[in-house]
Amino acid sequence: MRKDEKVLISVLIEMTSLSQSPRDRILWILADNGGKMERSRLRAVTGMRYALLIPILNELTKEGRIKRTVGNGELISLNK
Repeated sequence: MRKDEKVLISVLIEMTSLSQSPRDRILWILADNGGKMERSRLRAVTGMRYALLIPILNELTKEGRIKRTVGNGELISLNK
């Protein structure tokens, strides 16, 4: 990961963690990044451990808010 990406991630974590629920933070980050992101990058940007992230992703998938696609890694995308 490049230095500028690390700075962006830390700024995003700080900005979004102050007033948003974890669910809203995930949806906002996806929306702000073109509507899709690899799960590992989403985890890094949110600053969440997988133990917290996975149940939230499962909820959002059941609600139809996001789509999860497995390939070389898992891609998380907003449903339109």
